[in-house]
Amino acid sequence: MAAPFDPASGLAGLLAPFDQDAFLARHWDAEPLHVAGGGHDFTGLISTARIDALVAEQVFTGDQLSMARSEPRLSADAYLTESGLADPGLVARRYQEGATLILPQLHRRERPLADLCRALEAELGHPVQTNIYLTPPTAQGFQTHYDTHDVFILQVEGAKRWRLYDAPAGAVFRGEGFEPGAVKAGEITAEFVLQPGEVAYVPRGLMHDAVNEGADEASLHITVGVLARTWADFVLEAVSEAALKTPSLRAVLPAHVSGAEPDLDAIRAVFDAAIQSVRDQADLDAVAGLFADRFVTGRVPDTAGAILSAAKAAGLTVRRRPLSPLHLAEDGAHVAIVAPGGPVSFDAPAEPALERLIAGEAVSAADFADLGEERAREAIERLIAFGIAVPV
Repeated sequence: MAAPFDPASGLAGLLAPFDQDAFLARHWDAEPLHVAGGGHDFTGLISTARIDALVAEQVFTGDQLSMARSEPRLSADAYLTESGLADPGLVARRYQEGATLILPQLHRRERPLADLCRALEAELGHPVQTNIYLTPPTAQGFQTHYDTHDVFILQVEGAKRWRLYDAPAGAVFRGEGFEPGAVKAGEITAEFVLQPGEVAYVPRGLMHDAVNEGADEASLHITVGVLARTWADFVLEAVSEAALKTPSLRAVLPAHVSGAEPDLDAIRAVFDAAIQSVRDQADLDAVAGLFADRFVTGRVPDTAGAILSAAKAAGLTVRRRPLSPLHLAEDGAHVAIVAPGGPVSFDAPAEPALERLIAGEAVSAADFADLGEERAREAIERLIAFGIAVPV
C-alpha cells in the first residue's frame, strides 16, 4: 500500500526515489522528468471526494473555479451564473459532458496544499502555487500547449497519458501567455502514463498535452507551479537601484528617439554609458536583499492557532513556525522580523531574543525582559498573532 505523502517533506520527498540533487543539476529549468513508482498516496492533499464536497458546500467565483474541454470548447457562462459565481448544478452537468473541472490556487483554501507550497518555497526560493484538475473518463481538457512556468504534476487518482514535444518556445517569460496556433508542436519526445502516486516535471515552454487514460475512472492531478524569478528580473531591479544614484539614467530620452530615422550611434553611446553606470553603481548586495525581502513578505502568513491561543499567548513559550521564512532587518531604533505578510517591528532590545528564535530556539516573555514586563508579554503575543511563532 502506498504511504501517505507528507507535504512537509519538500522536494526530496516529492521526487523520491529520484535524487533531489540530480534533479537540480540536470532537470531543473532544463529537461522533463517522469518519476515512476514513487509509491506516494497524494489523497491526503486533495481527493475527488473532497472536491465534490467543496463544490457542493462552498462558494467559488469564476477566478476560483473554471472548466475546460478541448472539443467542443466551453465558455464561462456554461457553468457560471450571471453574477459570476460557479453554479454547482451547471458545474456537475458540464463535468458529466466531459469538461475538466479546474480549481486554481486551491492552496489558499486547503491546508495540506498550502503546506506543500511552503515546503517547496523554502527549498527553491521561488513562489509556488497549485492548480487542481479533475478530468472525466476518456476526456481531454486542453489541446497541445506550453506553460509559462515550471510545473510538477502529482497524479492523485486515475491515470493520465502525457505527450511531450520539442520545445520551440524555449525559456518563455511568465507574462507573455500562450496563444493557440502561434507555436507549433514539434516531434513527440516522450510519452508516458502517469499512475497514481507518480510525479512528472515539465519545464516552462515545453509543449505538452494529456488525456485521461481510464475508460470508466476520473483522473485527478495536482499541478504545482513554480513562478520562478529570472536573471532578467534581477537585472531590471539592479538598473532601478542604480538609477537612484545615477542622474544620467533618469535623463529624458532625446526627442529624435522615436523619429523615422533615429540617431542610432548617439543612442548606442548613451546606452553603453548607461550600462557602465549600472555596473559601477548597482549595489548587488542591496538588490539581493530586496529580492529576499520581497519573496518573504509576498508569502501568505500562516496564522493557524493564533486565535485559539490568544487568551494565554503572553504566558507561552514559543518556537519559530515551521516552513515560515524569516530574517532580521535593522529598522532605525527598532529591529524587524521580515516575515510572510510583511515585516513586524520590535524595540531594539528585543534583538537577541529574536535572533535565538530565528535560530530555532524556544523563547518566552522572560527572554524579552529588557523590554519591560508589559512589552515582553506583548512581544510573545505579536509573534503568535502574525504567524512568526507557535507555542512549544
